[in-house]
Amino acid sequence: MPSKKKKIHLLALLALISLFLTACAKPSPQSLVKKARQSKINNFQLKIDECYYENAKPVRFYGQINYQRSPFVMQTDLTQSGDQNVKMWLSQRYAYVKYYKDQQEAWYKAKLSQFTTISHFHQVVKDMDTLTLSQKSAKLFTVSQAKNGWHLSYTGKSQHLWQEITETNGLASLSSNNQMAKAQLQQIKMTIDLNKQKQLTDLAIYVKYKVKGQTSSTKLSMLKVNQQKKLAIPKTVIKDSVDVSKLNK
Repeated sequence: MPSKKKKIHLLALLALISLFLTACAKPSPQSLVKKARQSKINNFQLKIDECYYENAKPVRFYGQINYQRSPFVMQTDLTQSGDQNVKMWLSQRYAYVKYYKDQQEAWYKAKLSQFTTISHFHQVVKDMDTLTLSQKSAKLFTVSQAKNGWHLSYTGKSQHLWQEITETNGLASLSSNNQMAKAQLQQIKMTIDLNKQKQLTDLAIYVKYKVKGQTSSTKLSMLKVNQQKKLAIPKTVIKDSVDVSKLNK
């Protein structure tokens, strides 16, 4: 009898060990990329920093965008070459723009429908889903377990991945450098972070490339996915804006 009990205890122990090892098994990069792609994005913070050449002159384009799907609100603060800065708030009905140039500034208000639609911005967010990667590209990533979930990373010069993130997905469409897709790749650094539930939390892409022998770079970071505080247009912005809706009819 004691021998039989020991056997049962041993089998139970082996079963527990098996379950533990299965639960702790490292998922494949393909499965994690798929899970990240399936994550529903409700809000995020986007940071962009680009350095490139236009007509042989260096240009820097940088700034931040905050996005909220419902209710739709988007905030931008973007600067080009240090002398032009545009701050903007977008809502369901209106666009509020604060434009800086040569130390002059003012808030302007216009109907969003006169320029674009909310669906356009939702499509931009969808296009930014740089996780629509093929199995071939997903295999390039290294998976490691992080404190709060999973971390995927890749550093290299994969032409296949370069083509996917510039032509198939949204990186090139977000870039202010319209020559990116035709450039000569130098390096890609890309990371994807997921929480314990395997939902996307952060995404970062850094690319270095050459156009006509001149080196350019773009860094794009999608942060705090579904972790942002609720966005609302400040009352002072609404109050101080000059309504130019009638001028654009």
